[in-house]
Amino acid sequence: MAALDLGSNTFLLLVAEIENGRLIRVIQDEYRLTRLGQGVDKTQSLSTEALQRAEACLKDYARIIAEHSPQIIKAVATSAARDAVNSSALLDLGKKYGIEIRLISGDEEARISFLGGSGDFLNGGKGRLIDVGGASTEFIFGGPRAIEASCSLNIGSVRLTERYISRHPIKREELNELNTYIRAQLATLPNSIITGQGPVVAVAGTPTSLAAIVLGLEKYDSQKVHGFRLEMGLIEEWNRRLAGMSVEERCRLPGMEPLRADVVVAGLSILLESAKAMGVEELRVSAHGIRYGLALEATT
Repeated sequence: MAALDLGSNTFLLLVAEIENGRLIRVIQDEYRLTRLGQGVDKTQSLSTEALQRAEACLKDYARIIAEHSPQIIKAVATSAARDAVNSSALLDLGKKYGIEIRLISGDEEARISFLGGSGDFLNGGKGRLIDVGGASTEFIFGGPRAIEASCSLNIGSVRLTERYISRHPIKREELNELNTYIRAQLATLPNSIITGQGPVVAVAGTPTSLAAIVLGLEKYDSQKVHGFRLEMGLIEEWNRRLAGMSVEERCRLPGMEPLRADVVVAGLSILLESAKAMGVEELRVSAHGIRYGLALEATT
């Protein structure tokens, strides 16, 4: 089957062999930085430029899908598309390339992300998951059989960069305003997410990028990133270091993707403040997420 996660900053494609709700073999796992959510926080509209990037990616993904002829194709769009008044333009692009795109709610996004991202870390028990996206962040607490609590907040790396950050290196005042806003939003999380037990898993581009930077990966390797342990001190150190760099300086770091360099500090600030609010000292990085959740639920 083919599963597409059309996020606010990244479009991801998984082509895999799935049987009875189990992943048998990953055939192809791709991602492209499209910045679909660019400007949506201000305009509530998908820009012409963002849609052009989205179309180029969907055209490429349609070619990859055609090469493998999967029996099932599942595609979902998340926060930026939810917020945009012209989200139908994205759905029309999908139809143009034979991909039916479904808009999903924040709650459904959280559920699918938990299904795909947490399985390798819970060992049959309960745990929590943080999914830092470009326009929203999802928080989930649950176990293999049921989600006990979930919440989607409109705090994402692209959204908050556009709202609070005007230059790089980042002004101290802007960073303080950013963190104050994040903490205010986190104060609305359900108590069960704050106090839930078990490991805390972090998915999406922010934690995987930090893991790649720490590992010094010249080329991204999901197998090396998946399962990486991010300690609080490490997140704090890199958040401080990156905030003090220009975008060009960040781009020179092994593991840093140029198209993520301008939003990485906002993403790490969300991750760091979330971990503090949840009282944890370590996060486990998952290189999986919504596309894996879509694949697993499609055959159960």
